[in-house]
Amino acid sequence: MAITSEFMEAVQSGKLMRVRIMLKDSLLVDPTAAQFDEMECYATEKMGNIYVEHDGEILNFDVSSWNENYFNQQMVTVVNCFSKERITLLKGMVRFLYKEKVNKIRSEANSVPSQSHITRKQIGMGVTVAGAVLTVAGICTSHTALTVGGVVVAATGIALIISDKGEV
Repeated sequence: MAITSEFMEAVQSGKLMRVRIMLKDSLLVDPTAAQFDEMECYATEKMGNIYVEHDGEILNFDVSSWNENYFNQQMVTVVNCFSKERITLLKGMVRFLYKEKVNKIRSEANSVPSQSHITRKQIGMGVTVAGAVLTVAGICTSHTALTVGGVVVAATGIALIISDKGEV
């Protein structure tokens, strides 16, 4: 995840209310709370304590009674009472209420598309082909250095292919 320039500007300008609002809104964008945690770390590093003392409201941590209405109520309340207790509640609620989105985000983060993996074998194939082309060009033009260089490059490519263990 990346911290937005808008968030950095709010932090550097000391706009505490805006920082808190952006933090709470990040829970809706990323219900895993990973983005929140990264933003919170940045904000506390630059601004110090961004939390207030809890207002004493008894918070409902009973998962079986959580619903959209209670979540929305707490999202509104957190703007004026940005306590660690309320944030803990909201993190739990957003993970529970949006668990399908959480699972999707986590599975996407854990799965890397196979086409983005470039193995030694693939690199070796390219290097070998380039070496072969150089070798043929050297032979055709009677340039010994080009021919020898092509053979060395091709040999390097073959070595990469042979040493491939499927790793990136």
